Amino acid sequence: MNKMLSLLAAALAVGCASPPPHDPASPATVAPSMTWISALDRGSPLVGKIWQPAAGRMVDEQAVFAELGRADFVLLGEQHENLDHHRLQAAAVAAVVRAGRKPTITLEMLDPDDDEVIARYRATAHPDAAALGALLAWDKRGWSPWTAYQPIAATAFEANLPFVSANLPSKVVRAVAHGGVAALSPEEVTRLGLDVPFAPELEASLEEELRASHCGKLPEAMVGSMALAQRARDGQMAARMLAPGTPAVLIAGGGHARTDRGVPLRLRAARPGAKVVSVGFMEVDARESDPKAYASRYGVSTLPFDFVWFTPRANDDDPCAGFTMGSHAPPSASPPAGK
Repeated sequence: MNKMLSLLAAALAVGCASPPPHDPASPATVAPSMTWISALDRGSPLVGKIWQPAAGRMVDEQAVFAELGRADFVLLGEQHENLDHHRLQAAAVAAVVRAGRKPTITLEMLDPDDDEVIARYRATAHPDAAALGALLAWDKRGWSPWTAYQPIAATAFEANLPFVSANLPSKVVRAVAHGGVAALSPEEVTRLGLDVPFAPELEASLEEELRASHCGKLPEAMVGSMALAQRARDGQMAARMLAPGTPAVLIAGGGHARTDRGVPLRLRAARPGAKVVSVGFMEVDARESDPKAYASRYGVSTLPFDFVWFTPRANDDDPCAGFTMGSHAPPSASPPAGK
């Protein structure tokens, strides 16, 4: 489940080397030198493979990195607690920079109040990405350790790239969840894309995901308002990517990066013709070796990403164990993998 939605529920209730060339039609993997941190299901034949759903084939990392280097908007969708996903995100950001691009790096994990803190720190004589985590009190935020995101920040610092928030302030999320669009000014409603209703099938998909990610304990009366809050967050992320002009990179949970109803939908509506590339980093299930079958996690027939990069699983925890509406559920980027 998306971390901010977990927090909202509680509030409302109270670097890789290049692989050798190979036949594009053959199974592709990350670099042989890649050592996985996540321990579970490493033996799956999908681990390290990159699936291109639209083409129905595997591709190699250089093909993916080449696409990212040509994109206006890059979305890198993680499962928050999987450290391998953060390492691959860092490699992707570095590849974009190597392609000669100067993207703005936006993070779901940062709120607008953090932007001034980061700007002041970067204006000092010797800003160091390693020290930024302590400055932001990162260890109190509930995300993976700062060391997981530090390589992304380090690339931004070294290449002099903007490194900014993508998230909507939590007080605004709560206001939308309680009061709907009436809680926002007309200008904010338009900016966040809430003036355009979701297609019924997309609304139904989002609401069903919220029910599942809240382990069936989300009161039905809250489902619609939570869906609106999620849409508002997607709208904010899109607006933050659009604000500085292209290119821009988003680091966020996989649900925000899905192409059918996440941030890419807003980007394409706001900037027709822009090249938007979304990569979903996905944990494997040892019982399933067909990449197409993973679409069922998202309630669709085709995985909703431009590329899906499979990794081992970080843990075997049951995301619904002990969950109540007054607790913080474990963050996950997608529904549980067949559990």
